[in-house]
Amino acid sequence: MMDYDTTNSLGRTALRTEADRRQQAEYHQRERDRRKRNALSQIVGVLDDVAPQHRPRPHHRDDVARFYGVPDRRVQTVHRHREEFVSDGWRDTDPYGRPHDFWTDQAVVRAGLLLEGSTVAAHLRHLLGEGTLPLVFSLSDSRINECQQLYRKALAVVGDVHDLSPDELWHTMQQTDRYELMALVVALAALVDYDKPSPGAWLRALSTPTGKRKDGSVRRGLALLIPARQSIDDRRQPRPGAALNAATDNGGSGSHPDDGESKREAL
Repeated sequence: MMDYDTTNSLGRTALRTEADRRQQAEYHQRERDRRKRNALSQIVGVLDDVAPQHRPRPHHRDDVARFYGVPDRRVQTVHRHREEFVSDGWRDTDPYGRPHDFWTDQAVVRAGLLLEGSTVAAHLRHLLGEGTLPLVFSLSDSRINECQQLYRKALAVVGDVHDLSPDELWHTMQQTDRYELMALVVALAALVDYDKPSPGAWLRALSTPTGKRKDGSVRRGLALLIPARQSIDDRRQPRPGAALNAATDNGGSGSHPDDGESKREAL
C-alpha cells in the first residue's frame, strides 16, 4: 500500500502532466493558426474586394485603422504578433522617408485576420473562409425609422405586383441593391398570414386561363411574374472563402493554408 506522501507526489505529477499537455496543445494550436495566417496573408487581392468605398490600399498605421474602421489603438494591439508582421515586410520606418511606419499589403491582410470589432475585417475573413459575416440588429430610433420606410416600400411592392405589368416591376427591382432586396424579402414574408388558408389564392387566380376554374397554380402564377435568371442577375454575396478559392484556382499566391506544412512534412 502506498503511503500518503507517495500518493500526493503521484497526484502532483499527474496534474503537472495534464497542465503540460494543455500547454503543449495550446502551443501547437497557435502554431497552426500562425501558419494559416502566413498563407492567407499572401492573398492580397482580397483587399480590393473589401475596400470601403473603393479606398486605396493603406500603407501606414493610421490608414490601416481607417481602412478597417477601428481606433488606431486597436491596430496597435495586433502587434503582439510583431514577428509575423515583420515577416510580411512591415517596418517601423517608412522606406520613402515619410514620418510613418510602413505596411505591406500582406501585413494589412494579416491585420484583418486578427482584428476584432471591424465589419471590414469580418468581411475579409469571410472571403478567406475564416468566418461568417456579422449581423447587427438594433432598436435605435434611427433604425426604427428605417424599418418604417422599409415597411412602406414593401406595401408599395405588393401594390405594384398587383397593378403594374411584370416587366415594369422587374425593371424597377433591378435598380435595387442587394441588401434592400434581402430586406424586402423578409418584410414581405413577414406580412403573409401563414396560418390563413390558401395564401396562394391570388397566384392561382392569376394563372387560371380565361373561362376555366381549376387549371391555375401558385407555380404558374410565379412563372408569370418572375422572369428566368440570366447571367447578369448573379448579384449574391460571395460565398465564404471566395477569395481563397479564386486565388487557389489562379495558382501562385493562392496556395492552401496547409500546403506549406504538408510539403515540409513530405520532405
